[in-house]
Amino acid sequence: MNISPVGKLTLSQIIERKLSFLLKNDVLPFDGDSSDLGERDALQQMLEDSSLLSEKAFETKYLAKVAKLNERAEAKDYSVQDNDDYYESFSNTIVMILELVNPLNLYDLEGQ
Repeated sequence: MNISPVGKLTLSQIIERKLSFLLKNDVLPFDGDSSDLGERDALQQMLEDSSLLSEKAFETKYLAKVAKLNERAEAKDYSVQDNDDYYESFSNTIVMILELVNPLNLYDLEGQ
């Protein structure tokens, strides 16, 4: 536990903690199933981008990713080998982080 004021907590730190918990916790151990892999991959990508992109660029990039995944799912644009659990987890993780950045992002997704 860190004793710094919670106001000093950055998005990168939040994502790092979420990723660390996913990979190293004893409560729900990481088993590498599609759901875990989708969450892990989304968190790793967002962690890297969280220190490189501006807030607007970050939101734009990940809103576009979710919109593309939603279009893909609605159009059933995937093969038998695709793993829906992976993409659903990937998308849900992005939405969770985007909502932390700005709760309005959740509603921006509905319009897409």
